[in-house]
Amino acid sequence: MNRRKELLQHYLTMLVLSAPAAAIVWFVFHGVYENLSITEKAVGYVDPVTQMGITLGYFVMIGGTVILAAIAAWSAIQLLRLLIVPRR
Repeated sequence: MNRRKELLQHYLTMLVLSAPAAAIVWFVFHGVYENLSITEKAVGYVDPVTQMGITLGYFVMIGGTVILAAIAAWSAIQLLRLLIVPRR
């Protein structure tokens, strides 16, 4: 297999894995964050440890989504670059 095909497979695999993973991370953590926020509003009070857990979970949700989305975008750009640029 030549180097170009290997790179195409490499970037395509990265894109196929990281794009859905970014969406999954967002939806899972957003669901948890939303649930904890509803509980907090219903009870009217959340102890500091739970509040810190909510805050840290929110940061993980945003950070994980951004990192995975950046990997997906980078691999998509590299994939397009390989497909558009003529062979040398």
